[in-house]
Formats: sequence, structure tokens, C-alpha cells
Amino acid sequence: MRRLLPTLPMLLVALPAMAQGPAGAVPACENLVALRQLAARAGEDRVRAAAQVSSQPGCRLVPRDAVGAVEHRAMVGGAPYECLALATGGCLWVMP
Repeated sequence: MRRLLPTLPMLLVALPAMAQGPAGAVPACENLVALRQLAARAGEDRVRAAAQVSSQPGCRLVPRDAVGAVEHRAMVGGAPYECLALATGGCLWVMP
């Protein structure tokens, strides 16, 4: 137990990056309906959404550096959702 305590701060710093999925990828969907379905099935948890993204049509993991500025915004149930621009054109909806 004493050996694990010194590593705890490093683990806590790494957790947010791990929550985004492999290599900083984020779950993203072509439309807001698909994103809401994915989020509901994952219990609004980004880590679970990243794990389940392949089962939701129109959704995929996208590297964080592949998305840019906000093109559209929407409020659903008090939560803000954003459609982020892609370098290849268009935008993808991401979880808040």
C-alpha cells in the first residue's frame, strides 16, 4: 500500500487524458440525436461513451487535434452541446 501512495498524484493527473479515449480521442457524432443516444446509453460518462462509440451509427472516435472551432451550439436539458469544425469540412457533435 505504501508503494502505491507516491504514484497516486501521477494517476490523478493522467485520468482526464484517459477519459478521452485512446491518444486523446473524443467520441463524436454526425448529428445531435446520435450523440444524445450514445450519451444516454453511456450514462453521460465520457469514458463509457468512448468504449461504446462503435455501436452507435454515425459516431466515431476522433483525435482531439482533428477538431477545431465551434460551428454550432445547442442546449439540451441544461447541458451545452457543440458541433466542432473538422479540418476536412463539416462538423461533429461532441459530449459536453
